[in-house]
Amino acid sequence: MRHYLLRPQFASATSRRKAFAAAPLAAMALLCACSISGVQAQTSKLGAYSGSINVSETLSRPNLRLSTRATVKVKLPITERDSSSISAEFLSGEAPAASVLISQWDTFHKESSADSGGQFNTTTCSLAAPVEIPMTPTGVLNVDLKAKKHALSLTLLSTRDVAFNCTHSRSGASRKKSGITLYIGNGAPGMQSMNPLPINEPGRLSAKYTLMPTPDTQGEHGPIVQEWDLRLGQ
Repeated sequence: MRHYLLRPQFASATSRRKAFAAAPLAAMALLCACSISGVQAQTSKLGAYSGSINVSETLSRPNLRLSTRATVKVKLPITERDSSSISAEFLSGEAPAASVLISQWDTFHKESSADSGGQFNTTTCSLAAPVEIPMTPTGVLNVDLKAKKHALSLTLLSTRDVAFNCTHSRSGASRKKSGITLYIGNGAPGMQSMNPLPINEPGRLSAKYTLMPTPDTQGEHGPIVQEWDLRLGQ
């Protein structure tokens, strides 16, 4: 079982958007045709954006509650650069592993139907302890130098499981391990440019952005509050 922390909140009005929601990694394959060796060869010459991204999500409903918080440290290699734009596009394995501190992950779920005894069972889970784990990034960062705008879409997959302490209303306490997936940025892959964010200078990308749930996800996910600070270097 894989947990989805901070799942993407974007509309799926078209089949293309649904494809991104269901399989972000496959979608990224359409966006980036560069090879691993190509990215590695360009990294030292073109540089990279490095820094941190803070993300959190909160939702409170009678049958579903969640509260999550994480800090992501990434290095995003630049794959294309000219006088008008800077781009970093990479598949899994084409960028250095991100270091992610998961500091909070509390969830509560109540079943929508009763069991054979007439009881509406609940499951509560909490992170066993704050943990820092490596995660494999896939994504795209586009910087428009002329318009002074940038857009980010990033997916991260954990390379090892995280421990949770859970309690089921009928079966009791248990300890579980699960993989983590993080979706962050200002849009799904291929759609992040629909709502670009301003920049003061290309050498530092700093933004605060709250990704709101759409009608498709409202009631299942809360607003994703994000803040990132990425600096251009080698």
